[in-house]
Amino acid sequence: MPKVIVGNVESYEKVGDFVEKVYEVFGFKNCSYLKPNFLKFTDPSTGCITHPKLIEAILKVAKEHGHELTIIEGGFYKYTAKKCFEAFGLNNLAKCINLNEDEFVEVEVNGKALKTVKMAKTALEARNRYISVPKLKVHHKTIVTLGIKNNMGFLKKPAIYMHPRISQKLVDLLQFTRPQLTIVDGIIGGNKSESSTVPLEHGVMVASDNVVACDVICARLMGFNPRSIKHIRLAMDSFGVKEDEIEIEGNLAVKKYSLSLLNRLFGRFI
Repeated sequence: MPKVIVGNVESYEKVGDFVEKVYEVFGFKNCSYLKPNFLKFTDPSTGCITHPKLIEAILKVAKEHGHELTIIEGGFYKYTAKKCFEAFGLNNLAKCINLNEDEFVEVEVNGKALKTVKMAKTALEARNRYISVPKLKVHHKTIVTLGIKNNMGFLKKPAIYMHPRISQKLVDLLQFTRPQLTIVDGIIGGNKSESSTVPLEHGVMVASDNVVACDVICARLMGFNPRSIKHIRLAMDSFGVKEDEIEIEGNLAVKKYSLSLLNRLFGRFI
């Protein structure tokens, strides 16, 4: 039975207590890497990217328990992650690797829709040894972008070949590379758009060692039926996750997220 922790966290100054609790419940197991969502270089208060205060808290708890984590991310543009590492001072706290500057290798996924991908070499090394730290926000193609979709950051850009049958491809990719732990940043959520986000003060954090179960609960927190989101439904069926069998610790403080009309139209044609 998968377990998901939901915490009501008012501000990023208090996020360390939640991370410590996550460590006590799940540990960091064999994790050596941390993968945030740095879609673009922007102010974290917009709700678009993983907040650096959360990353700092995870690094601190990891170090206190004898773990050294390397931060790995790419972002939409070549130097997006590098700018984030430098501007937020993360490269002073841990080794940081911009995956967009990494060597890329072609790997066989052999999924139902996704056969091969070009993946950053470091991401391939991190494959099943990373903590995924995505943002709680919407997305024009997949309705939500949470833990499952955070894996797309490992791929060579542009990854528009993922768009046709994206839901199945995300599940295929998850079969190939899956986080040991997922910690979702929802203190400030991203509403209306994944890139031009409208910040939504949600005050919630979510964590699980089962990324599918984590995304199921996150979707609920955003006011969606998880099974109405195709990639989550396919992942639930593929990995045998049933919503009524998920053990939830904490209260579900639901807020209503939605895509803007422009982004709904954009998602149909792009």
